[in-house]
Amino acid sequence: MNNLSDQLAQIGQLTQTIINQPNDPLYIVTDQGNGWLQVQPTQLAISIGHTVEQYLYALLEQFPIHDFHPFIGVFIRNVVDCNLKPALDGHRSLNKTNNLYQIGVDYEVMLDLIIRMRTCVKQILEVAQSSEIKEIVNKAQRTAKNNQEGMMRYIDSLFNHYSRLVVIRIDLHEDGPIMNLNDIEKKYWQAKNDFQHLLNNAKKNSLFDAKVGHIWSLEYGPERGFHYHLVLFLDGSMVRDDVYFAWEVGEYWTSVITKSRGTYWNCNAHKKDYKYCGIGLIHYSEVEKINNLKQASAYLIKVDYYARVMAEGSGKTFGRGEILPPRTGSVGRPRTL
Repeated sequence: MNNLSDQLAQIGQLTQTIINQPNDPLYIVTDQGNGWLQVQPTQLAISIGHTVEQYLYALLEQFPIHDFHPFIGVFIRNVVDCNLKPALDGHRSLNKTNNLYQIGVDYEVMLDLIIRMRTCVKQILEVAQSSEIKEIVNKAQRTAKNNQEGMMRYIDSLFNHYSRLVVIRIDLHEDGPIMNLNDIEKKYWQAKNDFQHLLNNAKKNSLFDAKVGHIWSLEYGPERGFHYHLVLFLDGSMVRDDVYFAWEVGEYWTSVITKSRGTYWNCNAHKKDYKYCGIGLIHYSEVEKINNLKQASAYLIKVDYYARVMAEGSGKTFGRGEILPPRTGSVGRPRTL
């Protein structure tokens, strides 16, 4: 999987599969005689094992202070509570090349995994099928749907008012990884205050005169700490060089907002790296580029849907400008060429 939101989504989908297959035995054990047993895992057991071994614990490092989507949270909690990872590691250490196990030799290792896997799935089912969790999931889905639709309407409203937009994507970082968990809340509020400072200054600083809209999201990662993904929409009649403008914003973030604590990544300087590019100069008639922009913007909502930063009084971890009202009368979008 290519990104964190895809990995989180995979766990949520796996929990849904568990709910849809409540009678899956996970392992089929067949007596072969003379103390030998054949153990065949079902596809569900294979999927659970792969998820736990390949990326579950790496994800926990990426999201140490997050509240997960209910289906993701219930999966993680029960995998940890049942010590499923050590059982999988123990089974892997057998270096089996077949599905045959001998009682008194290696079957007990396999049996431990079977018991833990079945217990884990049973507990997931008990929690995930409760009416309380179902209501939380339904509410999260409704909120995500509304946010997604609002984001699409926002982008459409901008192109309805401007024939050309210069789209800037820049990642704004704070002062590196958080080495002590006790510093998380302090660093969180530092990031929030810095970004609000940027938004406030953008209302009165001439650097942002061409700005007509924005989308942002706050994320946390163990390597870079708290950081913002920021998309700026600029009047295409006022800006020609998107790379240079993104550089100016990044330098402003570094020198003025964070007093040299922060760093930035200029995505517009690397447009060639994007297979589906939705940044730079976009004309309202370039449907493919606009769709690419919408897909990239939807990612900012997607991560928040699956894993939201937890901090006291934290508020939103993503946002956008206000949807512009429809144009009235015979006046259409300005034809800035």
